[in-house]
Amino acid sequence: MLHGNKVYIRLMEEKDVVYKVKWINDPEIRHTLNFEYPISEIGTHKWLHSVSTNPARKDFVVCSKENDEPIGYCGLLGIDYKNSKAESYMGIGEKSFQGQGIGFEIRKILLDYAFYELNLNKVYAYVWKENTPMIKLNEKVGFQKEGLIREDIQSHGEKRDRYIMGILKSEYLNKNES
Repeated sequence: MLHGNKVYIRLMEEKDVVYKVKWINDPEIRHTLNFEYPISEIGTHKWLHSVSTNPARKDFVVCSKENDEPIGYCGLLGIDYKNSKAESYMGIGEKSFQGQGIGFEIRKILLDYAFYELNLNKVYAYVWKENTPMIKLNEKVGFQKEGLIREDIQSHGEKRDRYIMGILKSEYLNKNES
C-alpha cells in the first residue's frame, strides 16, 4: 500500500469491481471519462483478470484512511521502462470526497510511486479540454500542457479535443524540495 494523509492506494482486487462498476456507470462521473457504457461486473472481472498480470500497467483503488472504504481509482498505463515514462489516470468515485483536496493527494502518491519506486522520468495524462478541474489539479501538482490534440477521441456522441499534460521527474523533485 502507498499512503498519503487522508487516503492510501492499493492494487485493485476482485472485491473492488463492484465499486468501479458503480462509479463508471454514474452519469456525472462518466461525463469526463472515455468508456463504453454501461460496464458490467462480469466484464470488469474479465478486464481485471486480463490486466492484473500486465507489467506495463498498475491499477489501484483509492481508500479512505478513516474507514478503509474505496473512494476512487488511479493507475499507470503503458509503463515504458525503456523510455522511462507512463500515462497516469485517476478519479474519485465517491462524490462526498470530491472537492476536498484528495485528488491532489492521489496525484502525489502516484507520482511518488512512478518517480521513486519505478524510477520513471516522465508521467503524462490525457485530459479532455473541457475538464477544467482536472487541468487545474494537474497544474497544481506540476504538470504542464504539452499540446492540444484536436478531435482526438469520439466520446459521448462528440469528437473531443484533449490536452496531453506531462511532468518530468526533475520538475517534480524541484517542486517538492522547495
